Amino acid sequence: MKKVKSIFAILILALLVSGTLMAQSTPKVIGVINKADWCSVCEKNGERAMTALMAGNEDGATAFVANDLTDDKTKKASMETLKKYGLEQALAPLKSTGVAYFFNAETKELISQVSVSKSDEELAEALKAAKKAVK
Repeated sequence: MKKVKSIFAILILALLVSGTLMAQSTPKVIGVINKADWCSVCEKNGERAMTALMAGNEDGATAFVANDLTDDKTKKASMETLKKYGLEQALAPLKSTGVAYFFNAETKELISQVSVSKSDEELAEALKAAKKAVK
């Protein structure tokens, strides 16, 4: 449970950093991280994955959003955030947890997805490829 709380803290930090970066520039990519407290992949890899993704976002081109699928209450709260980014329809069929989905911030089209269980290098490459796809 401590690890799940740590993952959530990292996601909150990512959201705060992304929000700050968004105030400075418009993101090209929106990275949505589907997570849940009951997800073993999230528990095992979430903190490491978010650290790797944030390290690849020094340019601020990606805004990260946590989509917490733990229960109805967290789903509802996450939906409000997704609506702010215009992603509620695009993300509706994407229910897998432990996955980072990358969307074109302008068109809201899905660019790619990657499991948070992938290596730091694979996560960094997925983010790099997503950003390159919208140039």
